[in-house]
Amino acid sequence: MNYMKLRVGALAAATLAIAAVACTKDSVDILQPAPAANPIFQTYVALGNSITAGIQSSGINDSTQRESYALLVAQQMKTGYVYPSLVGPGCPPPVINFQTQARVGGGTGSTCQLRNPATTLLVQNNVAVPSATSADPTATTTRASNFLTQLFLGGKTQVQRALDAKPTFVSVWIGNNDVLDAATKGITAYSTATDSVSVRIRSQLSTQGITDTNTFRANYKRMIDKLLVQKGVKGILIGVENVTALPALFPAESLLTNPGFKAVFDGASGGANTVLANCTGSRALLSYGIIGQIRTGAHPHLISCQKNVPVAPVGDYFIIDSTEQRIFNTNISRYNAYIAAKADSAGFAYVDPNPLLAALRASGAVPTLPNFLSATATFGSYISLDGVHPTGKANRLVANAVIMAINTKYSTSLATITP
Repeated sequence: MNYMKLRVGALAAATLAIAAVACTKDSVDILQPAPAANPIFQTYVALGNSITAGIQSSGINDSTQRESYALLVAQQMKTGYVYPSLVGPGCPPPVINFQTQARVGGGTGSTCQLRNPATTLLVQNNVAVPSATSADPTATTTRASNFLTQLFLGGKTQVQRALDAKPTFVSVWIGNNDVLDAATKGITAYSTATDSVSVRIRSQLSTQGITDTNTFRANYKRMIDKLLVQKGVKGILIGVENVTALPALFPAESLLTNPGFKAVFDGASGGANTVLANCTGSRALLSYGIIGQIRTGAHPHLISCQKNVPVAPVGDYFIIDSTEQRIFNTNISRYNAYIAAKADSAGFAYVDPNPLLAALRASGAVPTLPNFLSATATFGSYISLDGVHPTGKANRLVANAVIMAINTKYSTSLATITP
C-alpha cells in the first residue's frame, strides 16, 4: 500500500477549533494517489455508516479505520484516500476483551482523543459516520447525529463533503441503522408501555424502531439525487444487511436445549435465569444485549418468548419473535429492492451483502451461538466483539464483493484482495 507522511504547520493546525484540543501526532498516513486503475476511479468517495467508517468492537481508531473495506477498495483502485484519522486509543476505543469489556489503552466508552488535525485540512474520501441512518447523508442533524458527526463532517452533510471532492466514483452503504438498533433491542416500533420496568428499560434504550419503507425510499432518493449533481459520477450501492442473521442475536430456545450454553449465559448475566416453555419451537431470537440489562437489574432473570408474558415487558424487549422477524425481513427486502432499482436507474453497480453473510453462517464461520467464554473471539473471527461489525478479515471479503460487482458493471479489472 502506498502511503505518504503528511505534516501540517503549527499555525494551520491551530486554526482547527475542534482538533486543537486533541493530543495528536504531527503526521498521519494517507493513501497516496497513483495513476488510477481506470479513469472512473480518479477520485473515489465512500459514504455510509459505522462499517464504512471503520468501527469494530464498539469502537473506532486509526487501526480499525485502516481495515475499512472502503480503504481496501481505494487501494485496488490506485486512487487517493483521506479519512478522518482518530488518534490514540480512539473515539471511543474498541473493546479488546468481551468478558471484562476492557478497551484499547484502558479507555472507556466515553473516551475520545479526537482526530489528527492534519486530516481536517484535506478533502476527505471517506465521509461515513457511525450510527448514520438513511436520513443522515443529506442532513446536518438527525436523531442519529452524534459527536463523530461533527468531528468527521464539520457541520456539513455527508453528501456535501462527498461533493467537495468532485468524485468520479462513489460507494454508498447506508440503511443498516434503519433496522439494526431495533433488532438488537427487540423493538419493531417505538413502545409507549407505561409499566415501571418498560419505562426504565426504554429510558436506557432510546430507540425509534424500524424506519418506515416509504420514509426510507424518500431519504435514499434524496441522497442519490443530490450525488448525481456531480456530472458523470459512477458508483456502487450496497444493500442492507439482514440484521436478524447477525450473531448478536441467537435462538432463545438454545437456553432450553443446550444446558452448557445456558450455564454460561446465566454466569454472564449474574445469576440463574428462568426460561419459559413458550420458547420451545418458537424460533424467537434473543439479543445478547439483554445480559447487561439483567445484570443491572433493569430486566428480571426471566426469559419469555411470548410478548408481555407473564408480565410486561418480559418477552418484548430483546426478543424478536417469528412475527417480528417477518417484519424485519419484509422491510429489509423492500429497502434492498429499492436500492437495487436506484442503482439501475443511476447506472451504478449494486451488491447485496446478504449472500456473503449467509455463506459465513452456513459454514459456521459466523456462529449460531456466541462463545461467551472467549474473551477475543466471542462471535467468531469475522464479526468483532460487539456481535455486529465486521473484523478486518470480513472487511476483506466485503471489499472483494464490492470489487467484483464493480468489475461486472463497468467492465473494469480491479484485482481482488487475498482474504
